[in-house]
Amino acid sequence: MNGTRLRQVGFHMNFKTDFPERGLVENLIDSLAQPAFVLGLGTDVIHANGKAIALMSDTTGGPTDGVALTDILPLHAAQFFHRWSDTVIDGTAETRTLEIPIPSGAIWNVKSLSDHYGTIGGFLFQHQSAAQIAQPIPPDSHTDAARISALVRTEMRWKTAVLSAKQGVWDHDFENDQHYLSDTWREMRGLPHHASAPLSTNDWLLTIHPEDIAHIRRELARQDAGQTDIVDYTFRQKHADGHWIWILSRRRVVRRDASGTPVHIIGTDTDISDIKAAELERDRLAQRLAMAIEASEIGQWEHPTGSSVDFWDARMLEIYGLTDGATERSEAEWAALIHPDDRAATVANYEDCRRTQRDLACDYRIVTADGTEKFVRSRGKFFPDIHNGDRYIGVNFDISQDHQKTVALELAQVRLEYESRHDYLTGLANRRALDDAFNAIRRTARPGQVAAIHFDIDRFKQINDSLGHDAGDVTLRHIASILAQELPTEVTVARSGGDEFVALFPQAPDDAALLAHVDHIAARLADPLNYQGIPIKVGVSTGIARTGLAEPDCDDLFIHADLALYHAKKDGRSVARFYVPDMKDEVVARKATLDALTVALEQNQIICHYQPQFDARTHELSGVEALVRWQSPEHGLIMPDRFLTVAEEMGLIATIDDIVLRRVLLDLAAWTAAGLYVPHVSVNISGQRLTDPGLGAHLQSLHIPRGKIVFELLESVFLDGANQTVDTNLDKIKSLGIDIEIDDFGTGHASIISLLRLAPRRLKIDRALIQPIVESPTRRALLETIIRIGKMLDIDVIAEGVETPAHVAILRELACDYLQGYALGYPMEAAKLADLIRARNAASA
Repeated sequence: MNGTRLRQVGFHMNFKTDFPERGLVENLIDSLAQPAFVLGLGTDVIHANGKAIALMSDTTGGPTDGVALTDILPLHAAQFFHRWSDTVIDGTAETRTLEIPIPSGAIWNVKSLSDHYGTIGGFLFQHQSAAQIAQPIPPDSHTDAARISALVRTEMRWKTAVLSAKQGVWDHDFENDQHYLSDTWREMRGLPHHASAPLSTNDWLLTIHPEDIAHIRRELARQDAGQTDIVDYTFRQKHADGHWIWILSRRRVVRRDASGTPVHIIGTDTDISDIKAAELERDRLAQRLAMAIEASEIGQWEHPTGSSVDFWDARMLEIYGLTDGATERSEAEWAALIHPDDRAATVANYEDCRRTQRDLACDYRIVTADGTEKFVRSRGKFFPDIHNGDRYIGVNFDISQDHQKTVALELAQVRLEYESRHDYLTGLANRRALDDAFNAIRRTARPGQVAAIHFDIDRFKQINDSLGHDAGDVTLRHIASILAQELPTEVTVARSGGDEFVALFPQAPDDAALLAHVDHIAARLADPLNYQGIPIKVGVSTGIARTGLAEPDCDDLFIHADLALYHAKKDGRSVARFYVPDMKDEVVARKATLDALTVALEQNQIICHYQPQFDARTHELSGVEALVRWQSPEHGLIMPDRFLTVAEEMGLIATIDDIVLRRVLLDLAAWTAAGLYVPHVSVNISGQRLTDPGLGAHLQSLHIPRGKIVFELLESVFLDGANQTVDTNLDKIKSLGIDIEIDDFGTGHASIISLLRLAPRRLKIDRALIQPIVESPTRRALLETIIRIGKMLDIDVIAEGVETPAHVAILRELACDYLQGYALGYPMEAAKLADLIRARNAASA
């Protein structure tokens, strides 16, 4: 074997140079009776006992540690040894022992040292004098090499285990001033391989985290005082690149001096930074979980299966109103706290879940010791545990407040749904409910089976004008009561408009019987209504129609009844008329209106008036609504109720919408140029316009300033129907910075479902809902509910028809957002609105 091979083997297998516990080998060699030393694979002396040093010191200076074999033996003897050791290492030697004679007549007995696997780790040299050669070899001399070989095997196994565990090893022999640091010890700290140990404990402590120094000093003091030879502790030490690493250090005192002071200490260091990071993250997550549980006021419980005792935390005790602090609770005690109406079902559910090992999920009521009723939500997970026994782990929530809110919201939704289908004043069905009733029967009705009677109060405007709106409301309720009493229960009786009522007969009798119903009602109304001592004579005009014999599902039933009513009123009022096909004069009149309206569109007779809107709290201008008018050269200013219905029926409403919008944009630009601030302008947009696929592109071409225009969906828009084109247009409108506002809310066309689907920015409550709030607590409560629903859905609420200071005060108290009505401002031309803004600006300057 050449020198390179010897160095390679020595590097890997030298149990002495790479291993810290030198004291074990040294002590064993020192205890031998003969002069002896151990030679490593690198041919250098690892350790020699005192007898060997004394024997050879006169001639060679002694086989001290690190001395080469050629410095101890004659060259020929050293060469002889090397040839033999090569065969031992290669496994070709005939014997693992060798005798090397020396000039004194003595010999060196040499034996190879190997580990458990037969790998050579070094050689043991034992001196035998000439006199000893003649004597039998003592029995112990054969075992010295075996003991050292065993020690080699032990050290090699221990070294392999330490390296596998990535532990840094250190050895401090203070008596002999020998200090050892393994490469792993240095690597975990980022130190170079030539780095030495700190000169003192204080120097070492300078590298330790300040928060860890105190407990390290305590542990070292215990060791120094002799209280223990073994110390384990953890600490943070600064890495060479500046960050802190966590280290687990285990040390053992190998030897103490006569005074008990440790003079030889060996230990291992393990980098546990990853473990500590995981522990810190676990603790952080546990703390966050605990904080979340505390913040959410969740009670925790645990139930070992097969046990009748549960374990509750403090929050569980608080939920159940228990103040004794006992965390162990029997199932019987828990069951006794459950509301009697819920107890049997709740206990049975729990028992069934436990029997089948299903997760628990149950809501129930409990009654605490002081009689408080609570709603509790319980959830539990089955947790199999072969060591500690299966168990359920769960939580309880006090959901009493959530339950109350849910019930309140459900009641509000039920009430609003009811109100959306019923007239607020009379309690009768509204037009929406009437349409639904008709649609439910029209498809299956036989020819002539379905009939409608349309009632209109004669001279109702005079009652309002002379006696006030309250008298008008009393009149409406009086007529509604008579209709409900006189007509059969299967008849749907609805208030279809301001002073109009419709009775829908799903199984209509003959014409004579229908007329008899009208006569009975007229007879009841013949008795004057007493209003605050004032008799009110009430009469009604009536139009009667039934589905056609050829078209039983005729869509024109209500139109025919309305045409018949028109002729009844034309014929002198307080009379009844049946629809007949000759009643086409109404159609002719509408055609005349249409022709005149067409001319008006061509000659720019359609104009805008603006009614201001104000902040309910500050009365500052919050916006204006654009109201369409027809400035006719022949008839003067015509209100929209005179022509919009015809326009919509004839398909002109989209044109009028566009004319109004363009006029608004021009006026808005003029106000801005004049330095007048108008927050926004609300403009009506019809359902017909929303069904136009080209609406979005058209609006985009107008370059509408963002946030300045609000589109009001008219009462005539049927919001509950799904229409992809309408939905697409609404999305495009919103993307252009145009807000959506529901107009005339409460008149029967908009429902809660509509609001949730449409998500408008504002909700305008119809004046018919606003008018009664001064005198009617019930109407105020209804209005307050609507406002609260708006707040809940993040929808601003505008009240229109605000006509008195009392309305203003009540609406402000109810937290309505904005007000519009005669009490604050009349509709006016664009120039007059500009004057109003200037006047308000001057007044506030």
